[in-house]
Amino acid sequence: MRATGLEVTCKNCGFGSICLPRGLTQKEIEQLEDVVQRRKVLHKGDFLFRSGEAFHGLIAIKSGMAKLIFQDEHGQEHILAVLLPGELVGLDALSHYTYRCSAVALDTLSYCELPGKEISRICAKIPALFQEMLRHASDAIGTQREQMLFIKRPASQRLAAFILDLSQRLETRGFAGDEFSLGLSRQELGSHLHLALATVSRTLKQFERAGWIELRSRSVKILNRQALADLLTSQD
Repeated sequence: MRATGLEVTCKNCGFGSICLPRGLTQKEIEQLEDVVQRRKVLHKGDFLFRSGEAFHGLIAIKSGMAKLIFQDEHGQEHILAVLLPGELVGLDALSHYTYRCSAVALDTLSYCELPGKEISRICAKIPALFQEMLRHASDAIGTQREQMLFIKRPASQRLAAFILDLSQRLETRGFAGDEFSLGLSRQELGSHLHLALATVSRTLKQFERAGWIELRSRSVKILNRQALADLLTSQD
């Protein structure tokens, strides 16, 4: 798809340095634009895709936030990741051409899609694109490994890590990193960090009373970043 007027394309998108065009030449980006599809705007609670659904393409978040979830055999929802603009989702479906998780919009969201039927052809045409997809998959695995390690840490460290990580990722994308939406409810935070709802609420209030953060519904304002960072190195 070529740029027309003020249309946002791979060539002029502000997230090109962290999305699929990362590392591609200008000519390769133009070739990628010919197959990437810009999708309609979704709203909070809308699905980008559902677990068990046939693979239809790789999704790149363009604006807004989403959560990646799966349900266990008891129907309980587990949140695997919070997705921000420029991040890819759906790579795990490439092996069996079926989505193994569900992706749900956390607020108003727009996205681009690299159609599944075009992936083999475009990767043959642009070998560097395949390498870029592998890099994204590797990054996702690394993030999951770090999350698994933090599951064994105290609740305060898990929440501090989540807040600081989200802050850093937002800043990388040019957004404010000191005041932002957490995206998740307290219940969802508990699911993501493997904590009870009461523990999440109590710990966030402790941060607020200490003067480290200020809470407003799902939004947080970081008042003392160093205190949160120091907490991560604490041995308690």
